[in-house]
Amino acid sequence: MVLIATLWKAFVLGAATTLAVASPTPRDYGVDGGDELDDGNCLEQLFCDPKSPSYCDGTIYSSSKYLCGDWRLGPLMLPEHFPLDTFVAIYDRLGGLCPKDWLAKYWNSTSASFIYPPDNGFQLDIKCDPIEGTATLDKGMYIDRFGGTGGFFASPAAAPYMQRSLPPSNLDWPQTTPVVPYNYHLYPVLRPFDVVSGPIAAGFEQPGQGVQYNLPFNISTLLCDGFIREVDTTNFLDQWDKNHWVSQQ
Repeated sequence: MVLIATLWKAFVLGAATTLAVASPTPRDYGVDGGDELDDGNCLEQLFCDPKSPSYCDGTIYSSSKYLCGDWRLGPLMLPEHFPLDTFVAIYDRLGGLCPKDWLAKYWNSTSASFIYPPDNGFQLDIKCDPIEGTATLDKGMYIDRFGGTGGFFASPAAAPYMQRSLPPSNLDWPQTTPVVPYNYHLYPVLRPFDVVSGPIAAGFEQPGQGVQYNLPFNISTLLCDGFIREVDTTNFLDQWDKNHWVSQQ
């Protein structure tokens, strides 16, 4: 764990130099943006005030552990302890939109699924072609993802969440044992393998521009074949966070 902690500090310090200092956010209301609103979607500040009775209009309640009780909007409480808090230091989950407007833009009610950026989420060039290329992940590199083992995408370890262009629901704690905090998984590479790599397009009101790896096989297969292994991220879990989450099950 000493090695992992040292490595993590290097990741965080490197990422921090590229990020601006953010204003405080009203996390006690489960909303992570500042006071700026999207003029095209919320014409009056009252409509996006988390204290307003109309704030959660258009959402579907399922549990108090989610923002507005809606799993699509992510956990009510974002990480507040190192190292996972570094991923969301200046993250505004709805990008200034009201919940109903964000859902109208990014949720397909017909297919009951999120609307992701096209071309596997890669940034497009001026010709509208995805910017991507083959890269080799060498032994000793660390990759991570917010999501289960059936996924085909990962990023360089410790990339800020806003750079990944993921919906806030990827932060929802999975119903697994042992508990995996905020659905976060960290993997060191044990055997080199090739991936399709490139910058991430904007999506879900996030700027993207991080790096993503489109894997040749899903995470589960890479684990089974010995290309990667999973770090026990339950060690990153503060006991208060765990108790807070479990108490709302």
